[in-house]
Amino acid sequence: MSSQTQPPVLTLDSFTFIEEANAASGAIVAADRLGVLARLERGPIDPPGLARECAMGERGARLLLSALAGLGLVETRADGAYCAVPELSQMRGLRIPWDRLAEALRDDIPVVSGDSPAGAAAIYPNLVTFLGARFAPIAELAAQHLAAPGLRVLDAGAGAAPWSIAIAKRDRACRVTAMDLPDVLRATREAVAGAGLDEQFRLLGGDLFTLDWGRSSYDLAIAGNLCHLFDATVNRRLLRRLLDALRPGGRLAIIDAVPNERLDGPRAVVLYALGLALRTTRGQVYPFSTYVGSLREAG
Repeated sequence: MSSQTQPPVLTLDSFTFIEEANAASGAIVAADRLGVLARLERGPIDPPGLARECAMGERGARLLLSALAGLGLVETRADGAYCAVPELSQMRGLRIPWDRLAEALRDDIPVVSGDSPAGAAAIYPNLVTFLGARFAPIAELAAQHLAAPGLRVLDAGAGAAPWSIAIAKRDRACRVTAMDLPDVLRATREAVAGAGLDEQFRLLGGDLFTLDWGRSSYDLAIAGNLCHLFDATVNRRLLRRLLDALRPGGRLAIIDAVPNERLDGPRAVVLYALGLALRTTRGQVYPFSTYVGSLREAG
């Protein structure tokens, strides 16, 4: 039998990941349903106390707390109590409703349409602060390649503006126009103020596809974590608008999750893409070649 006709084999790495992913999901779901996550948010507690307050067995309480500690969601104290990490409450609000995935795939209808203004206004005001912190280290790396003296930057769909904040911190002469939905701009304003960059930022509230942010006005336009929300046709419209906003010689930075050309990896990217079925009507991740083609068509 040739290598081309041999059946695929599940690797040990994949098997281990699937086992751990199932266990992690089970632990988080159980902790949520039993009220453990909510109780941990109120303060530290030891296994016997958790067992009493959440009406569960003490052995189960110990096992569950250990698993949550292994996932980095809680920390153990010297007195034997467990306390939640500060991000636990944010993580609870960010949980994707994976239990509705089969329904979303069957009906091709998302649980919430994060690619529409109304849906985005429901999701992102409470999400972008967490995402900003999550992307901050990567944004610092991106800024090494994007920053230049005296830049005029358009940050489209800025959220907590991690990408433009990292650039603006490198040059006090940099000026940023950060746009997003009005409900999201509160988080943008807080992030900018927290970075001490108020004087370098102008905030614009409005729709990504209709807001007048100016033409031929910017040296750099940033589309950070936007393109995966839309289909290819809508992305061409978006990219055209961003290109029109650039001065001659300006640059467009597209920052997103990018799969390989076969669309079967990396694992984290294709699993992320699956979650888009739950929160977008047409969203998907695109390989590098798709972006090249879209930019050529957009001019």
